[in-house]
This record gives sequence, structure tokens and C-alpha cells, in this order.
Amino acid sequence: MTHGPQPKPTAIKRLEGNPGKRKLNDREPDPTLGCTPPPWLPTGARVEWERVYPELSSLGLVTVVDQASLSCWCLAVDALERASRQLVPTEENPTPEIQITESGYECVSGAELMRRQAMKDIRAFCQEFGFSPAARSRIAVPEKTDGGLDALLGGTPN
Repeated sequence: MTHGPQPKPTAIKRLEGNPGKRKLNDREPDPTLGCTPPPWLPTGARVEWERVYPELSSLGLVTVVDQASLSCWCLAVDALERASRQLVPTEENPTPEIQITESGYECVSGAELMRRQAMKDIRAFCQEFGFSPAARSRIAVPEKTDGGLDALLGGTPN
């Protein structure tokens, strides 16, 4: 079992300008770029996929083996949206995040628990794909070149 933060993918280190100036892993697996949303992805999650995938793809940050991770991100965003819609206060229920049990006790509603879990999941995935301002602040995208994506990620065009 290892301790400490997970290592960053080499593509992210290159986009960040290799701030640690350590030797980059030139033997890191290089899966095929791009993937498609799985057919089982619900409509709300598919909308999120279509929103974020073009950006990730253009930066070369998503490959065929990343389909599950990106799907999990999309599912978490969909869950957050669905839970948040259930938690809109109304005149009849001004505090929908609180549920009254049959015995009269107040507890956190299921929708609020779902929202909290989705927020935790989203926060975890933010680092994986550079989805937070802090994660993006460490990435410097080089100027566009005619060398294509390989040149952007530090490789040589064929």
C-alpha cells in the first residue's frame, strides 16, 4: 500500500510545464485517445458528457480506458442536479433537506444525503480531469502548433 497523493499522468505534468523538473515517465502507457459514452449512461449524465468531453478531448486528457472514470464524473453531476431539484424549498416544505420521521425526530433527508455524496464524488474527480480552478491553475496549455496533439503533449508528429 502506498501513501501520499496519486501520481499525476504525464500528459498533465507536460501541460503544467513539469514544475518539479523531474524526469517524465517516457514508458507510461499511451492508450488510444478518445472514447464514447457508454449506452447505459442516463440522459442527464449524457448531457454532462457532451458538455465536458470536447474540452478534455482537445487537450488529449481522455482515452479509451478513461470511459469509466468520465462516466462516473457524469453520473455524479447528474445525481447532484437531481438531488438539488428535490431540495428546492417550497411553501409547503421550506426545509426539504430535513425529514421528520414517523416518531417525530428530525433527520437529514435522502435527497440531501444524495446531494452530499455527489458533491464528495465531484470534488474527488475534479483533480482527475482538471475540473477545478485550483487544478487548472497548475496547467499551462502551450500555444497551438501545426504539429497536432502529439506536439501539444510533447511528442513528435509522425
